[in-house]
Amino acid sequence: MSWKPPELEIIGNNDPKVSPYLKAWIIQENTCVCGVIGEGTSQTILSNWECPFEDLALSKYFQRLGGAVQVATGFSDLSKINSTQVWVGNQPLELTLVLNFYALADAQKEVLAPIKALEKMIAPEFSPPLPGGRVPRAVEVNLGRFLLLESCVITQMSAPLDKEKTKDGYLVRSEVQLQIETRTMLDR
Repeated sequence: MSWKPPELEIIGNNDPKVSPYLKAWIIQENTCVCGVIGEGTSQTILSNWECPFEDLALSKYFQRLGGAVQVATGFSDLSKINSTQVWVGNQPLELTLVLNFYALADAQKEVLAPIKALEKMIAPEFSPPLPGGRVPRAVEVNLGRFLLLESCVITQMSAPLDKEKTKDGYLVRSEVQLQIETRTMLDR
């Protein structure tokens, strides 16, 4: 079963000359942002391992005695068990996503609108005068139709403000960098 773009309005890059395998879609509720995958896009999977027995050597507690024994005999009281690592979990998958937006016909719709939509996706919702509010909602990410991630959060967004602009002040192009993480670690 092949992936099809969602039935909602897609804002951002709709350039038909660009392969869908070179595009990324970020979806939150009824908003879908599409951009061209840029250079520097990568994923990071971090597995946590530690050595729980590294402090169990007697020489750690009796440094002078342990040091004297080691000097006299040439042997250490450390063993392989002291350096044995045990798995203590994985971090959620981290995705550094670089999205390129450029204007073909309408800079406001093709560059500014997707940037504003991404800003809304990362932002919480507060309803004054009540304290507190809703945390940012999860997003779904489709990276080139080969990496599909549900229940992700955008943790960082960077967009330049100093690129070429139209006479109306809209950016003609923009390279947006996003840090996206899955909400939980991935399993097989």
